[in-house]
Amino acid sequence: MKKKPISPESRAKSLEFIYRKLSFCSSRCLFNLAKIMALIVTHTSNQLSRQSTENINLCFPELNSAQKKKLHAKNIHHTCCNFFELANLWSNPIAQVLSCITDEQIADSFHSSKRAKIVIAPHHGSWELLNLWLAQHQPLMSLYKPTRNPFVDNYVIKSRSRNGAQLIPIGTAGLRQLLKGLKAEACTMVLPDQKPRANKACITAPFYQHNAETSLLIKNLASKADCDIYIAVVTRDLKQCDYSLRIEQLDRTTITSDDVTSASYLNQSIENLIRNDISQYQWTYRRFPEEVYQTFASSHS
Repeated sequence: MKKKPISPESRAKSLEFIYRKLSFCSSRCLFNLAKIMALIVTHTSNQLSRQSTENINLCFPELNSAQKKKLHAKNIHHTCCNFFELANLWSNPIAQVLSCITDEQIADSFHSSKRAKIVIAPHHGSWELLNLWLAQHQPLMSLYKPTRNPFVDNYVIKSRSRNGAQLIPIGTAGLRQLLKGLKAEACTMVLPDQKPRANKACITAPFYQHNAETSLLIKNLASKADCDIYIAVVTRDLKQCDYSLRIEQLDRTTITSDDVTSASYLNQSIENLIRNDISQYQWTYRRFPEEVYQTFASSHS
């Protein structure tokens, strides 16, 4: 007798139930659970582990085998932390969540400026916690990619917007709404360091010495709105079980210059932040075009 498939609504309810139960755990407990999962991931055959290894080999050829293996293990641990820490970020009181940020290095102009702000948020550290911090300090519009499960999507929106953030779905209508908000001096958070969707404005620019398709969204938004541009990350300390916030202002003139200069400056700015702890970047994502991976593999076979 065939088992009845789990409905999309049941999947969403199960996810919310698991996170609510895990929310009673301390950050140390959640990070330890993530370490257990990371051990399983690193010692089994799976896409996450393979992609992390491939990107590390591609971007850090100067490291020896032992160093690459150590970096890979730490990267998978941080990847798993991204999953487990959502129990705390999405379920516990905002004040309790934000109290985990114990170190802040913020550009002076960020709080003093009355202009609209574009905050570039690379997939580094805890971008979910960054979203909550930004929304707590000013009106925030945040781009997001809807999930295929509408019930999970509702749960994600509810969790990310529970302290006032306005979630804007990626798409033409969403971008118009985002631009309207910027012209009204709002703050918007954009994660621009993934491969742009087909038919979206992008250009090839270097990222860790390799060509990467890079979105021109930041340039296009900044060219149409009077705004300041920042790059920000929240990184986790696995030993102290707390977080650090870093916000730096970028040069708007360079961002709004020609396409190649703008995209190259964006990628270089992301690299500069990653260098503080390269293990916390999303190396499990297939960032480069297929030909880059294929060329590298053939040259090292």
